[in-house]
Amino acid sequence: MDIGKNLYDLRKKNGITQETLAFEMGVSVAAVSKWENDKALPDIIMLCQLADFFHVTTDELLGRTKKQEFIVCDDAPIILGCMKDILEKEGFHNTRTANKGSLLWEMLEEKLPYGIFLDIGLPDGNGLDILKEIKGEYPEIKVIMLTADDTEKSRSMAVSYGADGYVTKPFLPEHIQMVIKEVTGKG
Repeated sequence: MDIGKNLYDLRKKNGITQETLAFEMGVSVAAVSKWENDKALPDIIMLCQLADFFHVTTDELLGRTKKQEFIVCDDAPIILGCMKDILEKEGFHNTRTANKGSLLWEMLEEKLPYGIFLDIGLPDGNGLDILKEIKGEYPEIKVIMLTADDTEKSRSMAVSYGADGYVTKPFLPEHIQMVIKEVTGKG
């Protein structure tokens, strides 16, 4: 659990002192300091109050969401459904899907995922260009290209733009599972 670091980061991000947080939660400054330094943990009720105060989920406060969400961006409905099923079997239950690049960008504005499976051939743009933009704005997001384009040129461009993986269609579910484990460190 990363609760101490997460509390510290949330407090700093919101410009709140330990004293202010302690006052808002009805606890001592020492209690807040112990939480942030992993010397003590807030009880379950306090955990909920802290999550509400910072407008995050308790899972986010506990650090349990870093690897729990992917977005799959592909224009083929069969691929979207298949990928969603594979990801759910791997424990990623919050998978969102987009059938074009503009929808992917809308989703990124709402909430950043841990990773994205991104097709190169999209109806409203080139996935390689989108990859380059995503890595420029959000370098922490893992991006795995998922495409029928198996040319050396596309692979080289994807690597140079920062792709974390490259899967060609058609694919076996086992291959996707292997790539997920490589990228997330799960397994």
